[in-house]
Amino acid sequence: MGRLNPSPDKNGFTLIEILVALVIISIVLSVALVKFDLNNPEKKLRQEAGRLTRIMELAEQQAIFQSVELGILFNSDGYEVYQYTRNKWKPSSDSLLGKHTLPDNIELVLDIEGSQSYPKTSPAINNVPQIVFYSSGESTPFEVTVKQASGNRLFFIISNLKTGKLEILRESNL
Repeated sequence: MGRLNPSPDKNGFTLIEILVALVIISIVLSVALVKFDLNNPEKKLRQEAGRLTRIMELAEQQAIFQSVELGILFNSDGYEVYQYTRNKWKPSSDSLLGKHTLPDNIELVLDIEGSQSYPKTSPAINNVPQIVFYSSGESTPFEVTVKQASGNRLFFIISNLKTGKLEILRESNL
């Protein structure tokens, strides 16, 4: 009968050693990929444009379904959804529509009914939102440009001017 125990001489790696090496490699790669993605300015702009568009769509739908007027108040560092109650604009109590601060190096340019402005140079008066979504389904005609604060290389435009529906238009250069 032959021996059941293998010889003590090993040539190669054990399964445990291979698995440990794979885990270490995957951790290093995942950290490198996350760091690489965070530095992509186009991705940051796309995310902010997408977020603002979703907030606007939600505000528009809630205005219709809840029969209230909702508006978006833009300021120098971000935006916030307001609700019109008792003849006064107040910040929305909905946690999804709360105040949002823009990341560094991203700014918004408003074009409301043909009058272009930067929120930091023309703040809203008495907390009155610049864009309003009415319970009737109508809204203020607008274009919002989400762009890099420095460089002016990439930007996205969120608009309801052409079709009456919210849409994102991407441009590569200003």
